[in-house]
Amino acid sequence: MSLLIRTLRALRLPMFCALLWLLSAGSAQASINCTASMTAMAFGPVDLVAGTATPANATLSYTCTKSGNNNTTEYARVCFNIGDGNEGLTNFNPRVMKNTAGDSLKFQLYQGTSSTIWGSNGNAAVPNPFTINIAIPARSTTTSGTATMRGELLAGQSTVPPGSYQDNFAGIHTSITLTSSTNAPPTTCGTTLADQFAFIVSATISKSCVVTADPLNFGSVAGLPGGANIDKLGNIYVTCTTPTSYTVGLTPSNNVANGAGAMTPTGGVPGNTDTVPYQLYRNAGRTNAWGNIAGTNTMGGTGSGQVQTLPLYGRVLGASTNVRPDSYLDVVTVTVTY
Repeated sequence: MSLLIRTLRALRLPMFCALLWLLSAGSAQASINCTASMTAMAFGPVDLVAGTATPANATLSYTCTKSGNNNTTEYARVCFNIGDGNEGLTNFNPRVMKNTAGDSLKFQLYQGTSSTIWGSNGNAAVPNPFTINIAIPARSTTTSGTATMRGELLAGQSTVPPGSYQDNFAGIHTSITLTSSTNAPPTTCGTTLADQFAFIVSATISKSCVVTADPLNFGSVAGLPGGANIDKLGNIYVTCTTPTSYTVGLTPSNNVANGAGAMTPTGGVPGNTDTVPYQLYRNAGRTNAWGNIAGTNTMGGTGSGQVQTLPLYGRVLGASTNVRPDSYLDVVTVTVTY
């Protein structure tokens, strides 16, 4: 009988030790899983010629769930990684959207209002994923939140053709990695989870033109009958998107369609009603009037995204300078049609 007791005692010890080991291993494990989604980011319509800033934002929404032992606080460091996108392969800084013709539009994604590029672990070009540290207390199972992703189009892209552009961040172009623990907040993101947060970045580039002009100043002249013609040169500057066709028409304040205007006194001499006629031309020989009749007396071109200079030739006939001394002025409307 004593031998049987000793045998039972000998069997109890390894069973008791094994049970203790299993309990210890279970209390050290942490089991947290995170899922996320990202809204689409849409720039546009965008005027690249005018250079007007067009901000765009998207929102990341995430939920992290704890499983297993609910009597302990569990910690996790979670990284939300973004790569280059399907259309912008191998382009990280800057990232690139493309249209159906293969033209590129450069952009970048940032973490909130900061200047930190939203990147991914292990990427030398953009090494900083958006990272959060979470703690799910005992008797709780989930935590959730949101984060803003900010997008910017790079400056200096006025030569990009108008149209629709996109970069699709689906599949392997996003990932969630995390490390969890029941002991202390982790300092790295290790395990790659199955969930991803696919999204699309898109932009619509509008056809556009910007126009400026130099004053056409005929200077100070002697008002003598039969004097020589007064010829002056000015410039009109047009910038249009590539390859936008445009025409430029000129209309003096008297609304004459052939570019024949009249300067009126600015009020320096009381009671002065004299006028100084002038004519606008498209050529240096001053034989082709510049007015506002499309296809007849306008100037045209094709945009390149760069400034294009159109010379403006003006003439005041010498005989028309027999007017009272005064300052004379007229306003010409420049109309760009595209």
